[in-house]
Amino acid sequence: MTDKTTEGVTAEPEEVEAILHNLCGYHLSEPDPVFRYTALTREQVLYDALVSAIKRERGRALAELVASGRTLTQVADMTNLRTRQRVQRLIGVAKAAEAAAAEVQAASREFEARLAAVEATLDEAVSGLLPDEIPAPREPESDALLEPTRSMPALAASISPTKELPTSDDSPWWRTNRADDSGAA
Repeated sequence: MTDKTTEGVTAEPEEVEAILHNLCGYHLSEPDPVFRYTALTREQVLYDALVSAIKRERGRALAELVASGRTLTQVADMTNLRTRQRVQRLIGVAKAAEAAAAEVQAASREFEARLAAVEATLDEAVSGLLPDEIPAPREPESDALLEPTRSMPALAASISPTKELPTSDDSPWWRTNRADDSGAA
């Protein structure tokens, strides 16, 4: 279906082929037909969106002409659109796109404001919660830091292999019921 706003303007087949090979040459040379099809489909969607963007920009240009004091009929005659309705339609496309963009920007600003409010509330909540009593730092035990075997008795054999391990009544289960203390299983 031909766009009525582009009547009288034609694309020559050589121009189309040149642009196709310039923009999609890499995909056209792809040997895998499935990949080539997928890539070219993506390109088609992209260029359809580009056509819509160009149409929007054409509408903006027409809106500038109307804003400069020309009538819709004069603009239609100068641009070869022939009717004021076509001018109005293209200007409407541009205005709709601008309104949609403004709506998205307003929603984005509103989201940012809400996010900032939530972050501020969280900052207040987190910084406002302090325990009733902050415990004082503990004093280190006298020789616990100097004697690692007190906190970890298993290190005694590796630090001083000739020194006897301390024995106590509450020996670990693996030391009970042994005939000798040789450590052999």
